[in-house]
Amino acid sequence: MGLREEKKAEQRRAILNTAAALFRKRGYEETRVRDIVERLRISEVTFFNYFPTKDAVIMAFAVEMIEYSIASVKRELERHDRSIPDRVRSVIRQWATSWDEDPRFHGLVAKQSRLMTDATGVLRDKSLQLYQQYERLFVEGQRRGEIRTDKKALHLAEMMEGMLILIAGNWVGGWWKSRSDSLEDRFMNAMDVFLDGCSPAKRTSTRALRARRGVKATAAKRHRGV
Repeated sequence: MGLREEKKAEQRRAILNTAAALFRKRGYEETRVRDIVERLRISEVTFFNYFPTKDAVIMAFAVEMIEYSIASVKRELERHDRSIPDRVRSVIRQWATSWDEDPRFHGLVAKQSRLMTDATGVLRDKSLQLYQQYERLFVEGQRRGEIRTDKKALHLAEMMEGMLILIAGNWVGGWWKSRSDSLEDRFMNAMDVFLDGCSPAKRTSTRALRARRGVKATAAKRHRGV
């Protein structure tokens, strides 16, 4: 990266950092572009050279959040010394830890960008990349015999992400009117249940349960004389 590019990157980062500080202090709606440029002592023209609107700043934060998760998954994909369930837990724990450190700001970004409800444009593209990385993890788990193979890896990724998005949305929105337990605790509890259901052993147990139900149904029909 040349000197000019470095300076542009530094200016962009300064705008994001200043905007984040103001969003945390005043809220999103109460923060104006004028407030950001006055604190930075730059012109509005300079601001708009980097971000066409205030919403674009929020979108930049949302993209960074997803890129953080994508990078986490990529790192785990390069590791082969641990099981896939352990690597999945590691990825989710990193996500939860980052949100636990600044729940109000992450909640603001998720809400304003519609990250968890109606992602569009580059945000949707990044979300799809994250799904693809999750899918690769589950494919490897299926290949290693650690993840059930009767469900598509992409479907498992979708189930997991949907579950976590609901939990995160409830948590940042104060759905339960309390955050006495951390997002990490809630995530990891959910992951224990989810990954238990992804275990190949659970598939056998489910088939056995269905077989037992079938036997009981047949016995009941005979008892009724059907």
